[in-house]
Amino acid sequence: MSRAEETSKGNFSDKHVVIVGAGITGLAAAHQLLQHPHPPRITIVDAADRIGGIIQASPFAGLDSVDESADAFLTRTPSAMNLAAAVGLDQQLTSPAANHAYIWNRHIHAIPTGTMLGIPASRKSIWGTPLLSTGGKLRASVEPFIPRSIGRSTDSLGAAIRSRCGNQVLERLVDPLVGSIYATDTDNFSVHGMPQVAELLAQPTSLMTAAHNALVNRTGSGAVFATPITGMSALTHAVHEKIVEDGARVVLSSPVHTIDLQGETYLVHLGNESLQADAVILASPARHTAKLVEQMSSTASHQLSTFEHASVIMIAMTIPRAQWPQHLTGTGYLVPKPVQTGVTAVSFGSNKWAHWKTTADEMILRVSLGRDGAPMHHLDDTALLEVALRDLRAHLGFDATPTNIRFTRWIESFPQYRPGHASRVGEIDKQLHAAYPGIVLAGASYRGIGIPACITDAQRAASHALASLLS
Repeated sequence: MSRAEETSKGNFSDKHVVIVGAGITGLAAAHQLLQHPHPPRITIVDAADRIGGIIQASPFAGLDSVDESADAFLTRTPSAMNLAAAVGLDQQLTSPAANHAYIWNRHIHAIPTGTMLGIPASRKSIWGTPLLSTGGKLRASVEPFIPRSIGRSTDSLGAAIRSRCGNQVLERLVDPLVGSIYATDTDNFSVHGMPQVAELLAQPTSLMTAAHNALVNRTGSGAVFATPITGMSALTHAVHEKIVEDGARVVLSSPVHTIDLQGETYLVHLGNESLQADAVILASPARHTAKLVEQMSSTASHQLSTFEHASVIMIAMTIPRAQWPQHLTGTGYLVPKPVQTGVTAVSFGSNKWAHWKTTADEMILRVSLGRDGAPMHHLDDTALLEVALRDLRAHLGFDATPTNIRFTRWIESFPQYRPGHASRVGEIDKQLHAAYPGIVLAGASYRGIGIPACITDAQRAASHALASLLS
């Protein structure tokens, strides 16, 4: 059988796929490619000197590993759980030790039970919380009587929730939850950027009924979040070890400058070498990717360059446990946009994770500052700490005296899905695929934010890359 005949039947061993980006998307794409019986050669390249992208951890306060970004992933989208199992981590996962959190709005209040991402699933969940005023509760309670078409035609998440449930449900419940996850301003964020909400809005019922039905269907489904007991970076390291063992090559500290089409293959130009590839998966942020495709499609490059990202500062600190209010047993709190003065969210790490116990007399906190429309990264560490301690004093009622402090700056690292985002991505995909079928976009900038979404998109990208090798 000739090489051409072997390839036509799915033997890709003489093909080469280059993956740009060694974050979770790039690593998961390589892992998926290597599941093929006759996989292509795989090279991952990254400008950074480490793997993992935005998933990062480091020693802190005597612990070997404390996350500097995401500290868990959703379990109800199975892609992350399945990948963890595939690389031998399924028996090393843990879930939060506490399962309740708070919202600060002049005072600390529990997040209402019977809500889904802040959307009330019953009148009881509306009237049982002090987070809403009487007027806000009345407005939210009439949602089932509002014509179903209201709020369904807009792709602004904020506009959709405001029109269905009123301003207070958005500003005091939904926006703090979604905003803390994605560092976003929901008034300028696509509905489809939050698939769980998009699914509720798509139901042929009121939003309240849709949320109620979704919560009923969740009953008994186990923990919502999971993480490797040694931290989220254990997942990226385990995937990295597995793909290298299976034959992938990973090249770090090697930024890609340009990509050219040469006949039926692509030349990926690094600083001191050029890689010939039959397909290229671009698992890098949209703005970085824009430069890489410029010589192939100036239109796609321009569109990608307009994608926006927010910046977040994460301050990890320990404080004396003697200072800690004993009634705060939850995992942390969120701050609604109208009352934010710097801090957007605080995670009570020592409450949240049993494996984050330092000593009996210290408490780990992770304090987030900055979001879309309210950047904080222009401040130096001293100023950021002053803001964080000022807000902690206002929110928790005591002067925290940190004993350990770590700053992590995630500059332009949180993709912002503006209304109409899905259509823009679809158009860019169409343009590239028509002329360059071996170029595949993947990652958080495009079809879903969060670790499970990135893994799912990586698997889709791997399938597209393999399909392009057959054409």
